[in-house]
Amino acid sequence: MGLFDSVRSLFETEALSPHGICLLWRPELIWTHAISDLLIGVAYFSIPLALGVFLYHRRDVRFSWAIWLFVAFIMLCGVTHFMMIWTLWNPDYGVEAIIKAATAAASLVTAAALWPLLPKAIALPSTAALQAGLAERDAALEELRTAMKTMMEMRVHEARQKLLLDELNHRVKNTLASVQSVAVQTLSDTRDPDTARNLFIERLMALSSTHNLLVTREWESASFRELVEATLRPYGRPYGMAGEDLRLDANLAVSLGMALHELATNAVKHGAWLGEGRVDIDVGLDGDQALTIVWRESGGPPVPPPTRRGFGSRLLERGVAMEVHGQVDLDFQEAGLVCTIHAPASERMQVMKSVA
Repeated sequence: MGLFDSVRSLFETEALSPHGICLLWRPELIWTHAISDLLIGVAYFSIPLALGVFLYHRRDVRFSWAIWLFVAFIMLCGVTHFMMIWTLWNPDYGVEAIIKAATAAASLVTAAALWPLLPKAIALPSTAALQAGLAERDAALEELRTAMKTMMEMRVHEARQKLLLDELNHRVKNTLASVQSVAVQTLSDTRDPDTARNLFIERLMALSSTHNLLVTREWESASFRELVEATLRPYGRPYGMAGEDLRLDANLAVSLGMALHELATNAVKHGAWLGEGRVDIDVGLDGDQALTIVWRESGGPPVPPPTRRGFGSRLLERGVAMEVHGQVDLDFQEAGLVCTIHAPASERMQVMKSVA
């Protein structure tokens, strides 16, 4: 018998009987077998379908090829059970034999592949080990973030420290320049050494008072009202301030502090505070962008105009006027000195908004 005849005889069904004959065609047996094989076959098809969907969406799974072998084996098992339903009524045992042979081959290949794979699968880390590793990684990342944050804070601190040192250097230079200017002007205006020394010390104390006020404000700005209080209160003489308050930048506060000191000293020596008079300071708005600061003395002896311009006059009419980009007028009225500063509002000198 040749190969072709052997294959043909494998699919020959005329001399065979279906399995239903073995069950004596008893309905309860036949349908029990049929329904059971149907349910098993459906389950065998459902399981590999679910595994296939899982592998499709999780392509990172290790040893996925072994799962695909298992999928093929389960599906062939399902086909085998469907074929067992068919052979209850049709004796196609040759086809059933081929399907079983394919199932046997798939099962052998799957079993042969699983055993060598078993040690590798066992070596995979457990869920607890993975969680511990993740926790260790998270802790390391948190330490890294903390270290990076500390480094950034250190860099910010170093940058701020450098900025502060540069600012300090700038302030020291400005202060030394102010002291030098005060010394030169004082010595130029005063011939008597003792008088010059006392004036120089007084002006240094006025400069120090303004610096103390600026230190409390971290050298950012100062209130004009606070500057007036810090400069005039030590004299213990009557004074008042009305009108708007101004926010002054640091350099302008130093200049106006020195100007207030010169006006106060002049009031003590020659003006309202020589007697029972008083000083009133008024700050007003002249339009939207113009400011007016008026120093007015009253109640003192008549004030004659000076015969020459001293340090205070030059400081006001030149230095302060240049600082505020405005004009300073000194009016020596019989009732007392009136000093008026006209200046535009700017970033360096602006009206402070009242807090409700």
